[in-house]
Amino acid sequence: MSLFEKSSTHNRSSQDSFKLFSESVKIGILYSWEDNQKEKSIREFVASIGNEKSVSFLCFNPIKKIQPATENPTFSKADFNFFGKMQSQAALSFIEEPFDYLFHLDFEINPLIKPILTKSKANWKVGCHSDDGEGIYDLMIKINKSAGLKNLSDQMLIYVNALK
Repeated sequence: MSLFEKSSTHNRSSQDSFKLFSESVKIGILYSWEDNQKEKSIREFVASIGNEKSVSFLCFNPIKKIQPATENPTFSKADFNFFGKMQSQAALSFIEEPFDYLFHLDFEINPLIKPILTKSKANWKVGCHSDDGEGIYDLMIKINKSAGLKNLSDQMLIYVNALK
């Protein structure tokens, strides 16, 4: 996958593969490392999803010189080659995983996360509302950044549970 490749932002027929959240089994969580507080909020979000679902993570490390304090697989700018091709096996595996739902737990789309979102084989992609999210997400939650990650993730769960 190349960062500079033209990628289709149109999801496969999401309606054909739609599954109620209560019936979903495979969940993906994509996020950018910020601090231990965000990591704690993500663990709380996962706990609120329930133990019956299989949850996979991918964390983007925006600070190349610091190793994030997370047990989750990470990738960084260093994992792209000169031509923009992804070299991280963790990220490549995450892209190929057919998640029932993929939650992007950031308020903005980092340019290095965007190719992962657009190429992901997830059936439903959920993220924060932004112009960059048009055509990527199947469900966008409009919420002010000052509301915090906890409120964003709570709203995501409310709306995916309301889908029929």
